[in-house]
Amino acid sequence: MVLEEITRKYEYPILGIIGATVPSEDYPEDETVELGYRLRELIQENNGTLFTGGVSGVGLDFYRGVIDYCKRNGVDDKFFCLFPNFDGTEVNPPEEYYELANEINKQLSVERFGRDMEQRRMAVGPVADSLVLVNGSSGTLDEAIRSLAYEKSLITLKNSGGAADIILDIKEGRLPRPDFPLNLDLIQPAKSIDEIVDYLSSLYFNKQGVNQ
Repeated sequence: MVLEEITRKYEYPILGIIGATVPSEDYPEDETVELGYRLRELIQENNGTLFTGGVSGVGLDFYRGVIDYCKRNGVDDKFFCLFPNFDGTEVNPPEEYYELANEINKQLSVERFGRDMEQRRMAVGPVADSLVLVNGSSGTLDEAIRSLAYEKSLITLKNSGGAADIILDIKEGRLPRPDFPLNLDLIQPAKSIDEIVDYLSSLYFNKQGVNQ
């Protein structure tokens, strides 16, 4: 499926969450679950769609929070997984995604792009209107850098470890920037889930956040 076909199917803004499949020890699991709940609440009050890369770790924790909100409020998840075809072999996201979707009597939405995870990573930036980065490994770092190359805003949870800390070190000059041009102003550090929600509220819905 071409990327334009995917983006046309879903309500604007499309907000992606990226992070490690196997997070580092300093990864804030509870905050990621809360992030899923809060962003699903945000788009219920306004509009939008959520997605992850359809893998374990950060993405699955985020989807748990989304489903918690849906169960409490009796609504759809407004969510999809962006997942590769693996050279035509039928490989699906982890079963836990399907089990969570089943809790709200919903079939998990899976959009396919690329023949492997590397090709799928190339699609994350073009599909998203904004990305939220929590923890992350080398693959996540690649997704984050590519999203900046596509001029997409990147909200990064501070002190969540991994790629998130590396991106902030690049922005703040503690690590060298890549050899190709990047607009580091697109990187938005966030100290808390409240700050992430506030930033997205002001960016897309012209609303002052909960802490304003």
